[in-house]
Amino acid sequence: MLLATIGHNVSCVEAATVAEALAVIALHTDIELCLLDLSLKNEQGFGAIERIKSTAPHIAVVVVSGSEDSATIRSCIDAGAMSYIPKSVVPEVLTQALQRVLAGAVYLPDQVVNALAAPGQLDALTARQQQVLQGLSRGLPTKLIARELDLSEHTVKEYIAIIFQALGVHNRTEAVIKASRLQGRDSWAIARG
Repeated sequence: MLLATIGHNVSCVEAATVAEALAVIALHTDIELCLLDLSLKNEQGFGAIERIKSTAPHIAVVVVSGSEDSATIRSCIDAGAMSYIPKSVVPEVLTQALQRVLAGAVYLPDQVVNALAAPGQLDALTARQQQVLQGLSRGLPTKLIARELDLSEHTVKEYIAIIFQALGVHNRTEAVIKASRLQGRDSWAIARG
């Protein structure tokens, strides 16, 4: 019912296992969003994120979990999740978070965003570098970002290094988290390409 409130023409399909989810994704190529609970029967959630992203890199994987520790959240982003929503959030926050994700922005809990409080500059990035950052925020590997933007992998790696330097971060996860934090302050949104 809550998902129906985030937009018109929203339909939901469910899967009990990662294998079922991958089969559903193969049948419904228009799926834009995957809500994933880390507590999977006989499977690990981090591996599920990676399998879904490798099969369908266009799908925004959003982890909805009871865990709120920063290490788990960072591991999810490292694995390719676009956002992380604790189960403890009120329905209004969940709705807003999902709307942000469908608009192409990242949602992360405050404790992770606040962990990277040092200032960075999104407006210092070129349009192309921002496109690479968008790919990082969607959990895409370098190879797919290069393919999407019609760039060499080497060029994308150079852009990633520049992004890290501009944001004052050391890895992809920190870049996504910092961009999420800065987008509210700078009115910059990570939009889908």
